[in-house]
Amino acid sequence: MENTPKKTEINEDWFEEIAAGNDEIFAQLYYASYRQIYGFLLSLTKNKEDAEDLLQNTFIRIRNGSHLYKKQGTPMTWMCTIAKNQYLDFVRKYGKNRNIDFGEVENYMSEGLPGEMLNTSTIENRMLLESAFGILDAQERTIVVLHMINGLKHREIADLTGLPLSTVLSKYNRSLKKMKKIIEE
Repeated sequence: MENTPKKTEINEDWFEEIAAGNDEIFAQLYYASYRQIYGFLLSLTKNKEDAEDLLQNTFIRIRNGSHLYKKQGTPMTWMCTIAKNQYLDFVRKYGKNRNIDFGEVENYMSEGLPGEMLNTSTIENRMLLESAFGILDAQERTIVVLHMINGLKHREIADLTGLPLSTVLSKYNRSLKKMKKIIEE
């Protein structure tokens, strides 16, 4: 995975090529999006192993359902919807919801979030990140991860989570204030 490009835009035409059996394009799609989708699943499952399993299932579904993708300019939203559905199936089947694995989240947070406060190279900063995320409920964590790490717009998050746009905006702003307060203390 060292040869993985840092940030590649997802081309909507890739889904047609994947549906036609182009493995090279599927690999490009995977490397362009797996970190964001994994971060999203990790925010939902709060467990590294479960998120990894769901990531694999998600990409199987994306590959098998690529012919269903409709060009709308939102491929990441479509893929996150598949990931969310995999998570919901998982919860229905197993009813699992474990504690968040902050050691794993920090790897994804530090690349996606600006500022010195998220430099998790020191134990103090890691503890700070744990405290800041620990005060958020599952919905708030998901909204923050989707916006700050996955780069989804608030409207896309509202569509994905089924929450009203105003709720997403207020929860996002409230989450940032909570995290800022913890960091300042």
